[in-house]
Amino acid sequence: MKFFKRGVEIIDGINDTIGTMVAFLTIPMMLAVVYEVVARYIFDSPTIWSMEVNQYLLCAYTALAGGYTLLHKSHVSVDILYERFPLNIRVVVNLITSVAGFVFLYILFIKSLHIALEAWELKERSDSLFAPYLFPVKVTIPIGALLFAFQLLAKLIRDIEEFINFLKKDASASSKAGE
Repeated sequence: MKFFKRGVEIIDGINDTIGTMVAFLTIPMMLAVVYEVVARYIFDSPTIWSMEVNQYLLCAYTALAGGYTLLHKSHVSVDILYERFPLNIRVVVNLITSVAGFVFLYILFIKSLHIALEAWELKERSDSLFAPYLFPVKVTIPIGALLFAFQLLAKLIRDIEEFINFLKKDASASSKAGE
């Protein structure tokens, strides 16, 4: 159990660090927008790169922040029924959603990795006038899927541990009631 606990701590640390670092991508995004507004409306000289750079930074931001968001329980959830379920039912629901999440993330990882590698091999560029390479932004998607999958695994381990502890408490309460 100590092995799993240490693994969960490592996963949490990696996603927390990456999520914190990714949050700083909002600064160059903001600066690019401010620069574009000033260039366009004050100097009447719009840029060819600002919008595209912001789109790529937002893609990286979104792709890499999924594990961090799961770690901090910040994904949108509707708990109307879930909170009313007993713990054993919640564990089953968590297991089902975890399996569905792993299937989705596996497909996302495989498909996006293929697309990123193809962009690298072909030296694919954007069709815009700015024409940056697409590989750097495309590689963030499989990396983000992997980080999210690891965080989902950490959540699953915690859920199982919580359920085991519940069963232990329930068993000890039953044995005390029988005495």
